[in-house]
Amino acid sequence: MPEKPERSFEQALAEDLGIDFDVELVELQLSFVLDYQRIRRGEQHQMGFVLLDREHHPDAAIVFATPDAARRALDEHPLIENLCEEDCIDARVPDQLTLSDLASREIILP
Repeated sequence: MPEKPERSFEQALAEDLGIDFDVELVELQLSFVLDYQRIRRGEQHQMGFVLLDREHHPDAAIVFATPDAARRALDEHPLIENLCEEDCIDARVPDQLTLSDLASREIILP
């Protein structure tokens, strides 16, 4: 009889609780909430944001774990490439971010 692959702690917990969640996505969501509060207080954000200005779709802010990850994503992330192909006017990674930069933007956590 073949052996079952060893489960990670997160997999075991999710199965035991009867829920299915992506730990990395949950961590990214929680980090975004904390970073959003920093931005509201006028503090420097710790996450990276790719801001897309679009012609026919809502402008977007794609959130990454770090500013360096966001800069790399400008050149090599498939989601950014696909969104830019559709109707992108401008794509950038700001050094400073304010609430007005995020206003009216669709927030995307890849």
